[in-house]
Amino acid sequence: MFWHYRPLSPQLSLQLESLRGWSAILVLFSHCFQAFIGPLDQTLYSGVRLLGQAAVMMFFVLSGYLIGHSIRHNIHRYRQFSGLAYSRQRCQRILGPFLFAMLLTLLLYALAPYFFASGSHGIEAGHSFMIRHSYDISAADFLGSLFFVNGFVTPTVSANAALWSLSYEVWFYVLAGCLVTFRPGSILLFLTLLLGLSLLNIQFLIYFLVWLLAFAFASPAWSKQIPAAQLHYFKSGFLLLAVLIALFDAYQFHSVYLAQYYTGENFRLFNLCIGIAAACWLLQLARGERQIQVIWPASAQFSYTLYITHFPLLIFILGCFPFTLQHGLGVALLSLIITMAVLIGFAWLVAQKLEPPRRIERHLS
Repeated sequence: MFWHYRPLSPQLSLQLESLRGWSAILVLFSHCFQAFIGPLDQTLYSGVRLLGQAAVMMFFVLSGYLIGHSIRHNIHRYRQFSGLAYSRQRCQRILGPFLFAMLLTLLLYALAPYFFASGSHGIEAGHSFMIRHSYDISAADFLGSLFFVNGFVTPTVSANAALWSLSYEVWFYVLAGCLVTFRPGSILLFLTLLLGLSLLNIQFLIYFLVWLLAFAFASPAWSKQIPAAQLHYFKSGFLLLAVLIALFDAYQFHSVYLAQYYTGENFRLFNLCIGIAAACWLLQLARGERQIQVIWPASAQFSYTLYITHFPLLIFILGCFPFTLQHGLGVALLSLIITMAVLIGFAWLVAQKLEPPRRIERHLS
């Protein structure tokens, strides 16, 4: 049964912590690469951007799997699903760093004209290649992002583009809570929300199905039904499709669009394939059929803060220091490394105050 609960093993917990931390770092690397290397050399541009997309899908997969464990623990502890405890836990995880990130985004917007080399919110030519041309905020987009309706009712606030996935996550949590309440009213609410959100943004439905697959894999009663060989072939098939899409994306970018612009039109299908493959791989890890080297699992302690604060800080840095590209790839690479180190350090400091500590032995997301 879904609500049968057994804590994650310490080894699996460490592996998942490592994956969470490095997924955030890969997203940061992807954005820094676009900002510093992209204007000078587009050879690896499409591949690195898809790497960032794959890292976000890993976030979704980890979220679905760990929320499944968290809900099973909730039912085990309270003898039934406690929506109040579930909501409180989600709010404690999300709101502190999120509200800080929103305030930071506003503060940097106010400071930009005083520190940007342009003397305005604009970023001088060169650094703006395929990332942002200016540090922009509109009231509607900011409020939409603040209330997690960005991507559905409003666009995501431009100055913090990484928040596009957070609104998805929040609604994933709401839908999961409705689904496991096992009451007619909550099931009706689940179906209504899923239909409404999907009509507003079909991409949400696609990514929710990936999240839901990982959520289902958290149940031993379901996950044990899949033979190891079939799971391996299923994972390999979708991974191969993702690689083929990535190759087509690179061809399209370099040969069709001649590296002049990047539409991202292949993201949705690539993310679906890589997400399903990642969910299958995660199940292999959980069942002990695969192992990964645990590297810096403590990075998970600030991964969420890093994810939602790095983008406005990166744009602010680009506006303040627009001249590094004039000195070639060497200086651009050095700028990338320094910027990544600064943003990771900033996220680590902020997370000490705002992110609740994670207990490895239980690893409840």
